[in-house]
Amino acid sequence: MFRIPFYLKTMIRPFIIASFLFLLSWKSVAQEGVHQINFGFDAGITLNEYYQTQFPAGFGASVKGLYGVGYNAQLALTASYLYFPLDPAFILPTGENLSLHLLPVLAGYRLNFKPFFFEPQLGATLFINQYKNQPNTYSESNMEFTFAAELGYLLNSVELSLRYQHAGPSPFQLGLLGLRAAYILPLGL
Repeated sequence: MFRIPFYLKTMIRPFIIASFLFLLSWKSVAQEGVHQINFGFDAGITLNEYYQTQFPAGFGASVKGLYGVGYNAQLALTASYLYFPLDPAFILPTGENLSLHLLPVLAGYRLNFKPFFFEPQLGATLFINQYKNQPNTYSESNMEFTFAAELGYLLNSVELSLRYQHAGPSPFQLGLLGLRAAYILPLGL
């Protein structure tokens, strides 16, 4: 009996989702779209108990490139940095500190319903746990599969959005509810 190797099993679902998004945009490829880049400020709260007790809220910045594939659709590539400080309720010995840093890179397909948009995203997040113990600092990092869904509103050159982002396996997955405010720069490609 033929068995599918584990590494292929983990790639089947993202491949099916990517194929679906490609087929969804197939009809609009021949039309000219709008190309943009935007720079944003992100804030988020963790939703699951594992992270909520230590790192309940964070903030950061992001950059997003949008390539128009039709009048109502855009391909998106987003890179972010999010910083989650340790909850002040945790009392650590003097000179010690703990923080969580996230570096997600996500590819998405934006559907525009002027002035609203919906953008499903797939990608990966680099988790970095940084420990400071005077005078030493060290960190641990790992890469996790990530998916997200973003719902937003466009107002002239400003974009406001709400995002649900999920990364990592259970029970240590990170569920994140994020807010993003971004400034849009049109590109003349």
